[in-house]
Parts: sequence; C-alpha cells; structure tokens
Amino acid sequence: MLPVSATLRARVALAPRAVVLIDRFGTLTAQELLAQAQLYRHRPGSALPGRGHSPWNLLPAHAPLRQIMVTALSSDAPLELRSSGVTEHLSPRRRGPLTPSQFLTLLDLGRRIGLRPGRRVASAAPGVHGHGLLVALGALALGCPLLDLSHLPAAERVDLLHRHAMDLLAGAPVHLVELMLADRELGGNRPVRMERVISGSDVLSPQLRADLSRHFRARVHDVYGTAETGPLAVDGRPLRGIRLRERDGRLLARTPFTAGRTFFTDRGEIDTDGTVRITGRTDDALSPGGMVHDPIAVVRLLRTHPGVTAVQLRVVHDAELGPCTVAEVTLPAGIPADAAPLPEELRALVRDHLGAASVPREVRFSSPGR
Repeated sequence: MLPVSATLRARVALAPRAVVLIDRFGTLTAQELLAQAQLYRHRPGSALPGRGHSPWNLLPAHAPLRQIMVTALSSDAPLELRSSGVTEHLSPRRRGPLTPSQFLTLLDLGRRIGLRPGRRVASAAPGVHGHGLLVALGALALGCPLLDLSHLPAAERVDLLHRHAMDLLAGAPVHLVELMLADRELGGNRPVRMERVISGSDVLSPQLRADLSRHFRARVHDVYGTAETGPLAVDGRPLRGIRLRERDGRLLARTPFTAGRTFFTDRGEIDTDGTVRITGRTDDALSPGGMVHDPIAVVRLLRTHPGVTAVQLRVVHDAELGPCTVAEVTLPAGIPADAAPLPEELRALVRDHLGAASVPREVRFSSPGR
C-alpha cells in the first residue's frame, strides 16, 4: 500500500492544470502545488525530526490549507490528526495508508454528502484538526477545488464565498453559524447559495439545521465521528463497515479505523430502525477545542439578560487548543458598573440553561471600560 503522500501526489499529477485550492492569496493549480511540495520536501534541514515530531504536529493551529496540502504531499510520515479525545488537551491520532475497508467507508461518506469529482468545496474547519484535514485531503484526492475559509475575518470569508460559486460548505456548527450570521450582516442582501452544507465535529441542533437550510437554500448533512474511530454516521445512519451499539446510554463503535478494537464514543441512543442519536459527551466536557454545541441557542439565551443588547459568537485560535469560541457581548451605553454582568455570570447562565458543552470559553465586552 502506498503512503498517503505518494498516493496523493500520483492523483494530483493526473490533472496538472486543474485548480486545487482557492484562498486569500489567489488560486493554486495541481502543478504549482506539487512544485511547492517538492521544494518543501528537499529544503535544507528537511530531514524528519526525532520521534514524536512529525511535520503534522509541528504545524501551528492557524496553519492555512495551502500549508496543510504542501505538508501532506511533501512528507511520507504517518498522518497524525489532532484531537481533543476525552480531555480538553489536543492529542495526536496517527493514521497510516488507507486499507480497502477504510476506503469503502470514506467512499460511502463522500457519496452520502454529495462529494464527488469536480464539486467545489468551501471549508471553514481548521486543517490541522481531523475534520478540516479530512475535508482537505478528500477534496484533493477527488479533484474537487477547495476554498479555504479557515482563520479569516468575517468580511474576507463572506467576500470569498460571494466571488467563488461553491457547491458544498463544510465546518463545525460554530463555524457554520458564524458564517451564516456574517453573510446576513455583510452579504448585501444577496445570501450565498449552496447545494449542500456539511456539519461535523459537534452536535447539530434541529433549529440550527433548519436555519442553515433556509439561509443557504441547501440540503444540510450532519456527519458524526471521532478522531479515534473515524467517521461513523451521516444524518444518523451508520456508514458502510461501521458497527455501532448502545450500552447503558453510551455508544460503542468498531470501525475499519479501530484495528479490531471497540471504543466508547459519546452518550447516545440507537432507535429500533438503526438511527443513531447523540445526546452528549461521555465525560460531560466541553466540545473539542471549546467550540459550543448550539451557537444559536447560546446567542438567544445571552440576549435575554437585561444587561445585554447584542451578542456575537466568534471563533478565535488558541496556540494549544486550536479553535475556541468567544462570546462578544455588547452592553448598553452608559450602563453603571454595578449593573453590568460579569463574564462568569453570563457563562453560568449558559451552563445552567444549556449545559456545560454550550458554554463559550471566554466572554468579552465591547462597551468602554470593560
């Protein structure tokens, strides 16, 4: 079996003039990408560092997809996905060459979400994390032009989406709702249209799913999986080769990515028709990287506080944790200091009403003097 990088290089070389990436710097063709990877591979001092220091875990949390792709094509080191696992600290998950059974699972995933050769994909998920990396490498392998929306200010994301027609949009719920709200505010009453929106890495609430569908006029898919087990289900239906069962309110998964082992994943239920429903994390911890479960519900709840006039959820990038959710709260002009809410007061409000997984990692105030 060829290493991941060799397989990708062979696939990309088939269409050297095809555009593989669109980002804030312009377009990148397959030929240009391969040339950059070749330069990176043979640069001075490019020998692989010592054990535990693959090119993947040396990438910064804010690495753009251009850097992700160059690294993927230049190194034959095993792939290491960054995951929060069952703690709030990132840990590497190693992936080697795809086996036939893993390939069939991923093929089924692509078929169900409409990812096929030639489709144009916009990704708002950071490429160093499993979700964003899977989107980037899947698009590269299938010959799908990829638009990099990760790590950009809201205005730049909206501008890129309006200038480049995309078929699919992928991201975690917090990325998708941030983009939807930014498009409403900055899109000039011309909402971006998508054929499909792909949500993953966190629970997608029915309300947010409906809001995304209405705004983008798109079919919305909810992809469930973990870095430990790989993708598990789309819209509650297990993928090919996936074995899921329930024990005491917890889900156990055995997949082509677990090497014959069975892993507990999250709290959930399996209906009589086989539909999987996720009810929460097994450890009641925050979502990966501190990203909240139901962004719309958090915004609506915080706006009910008498000392709050407006709320926006933003994704910022922590050097260790990667993407984290920050609530930017606007207070009334001239509000007395003793009447203004404290950050912990607002975080406690969310925790009490929506649970720990919905609490923003940080609350910031926009009024003067805060």
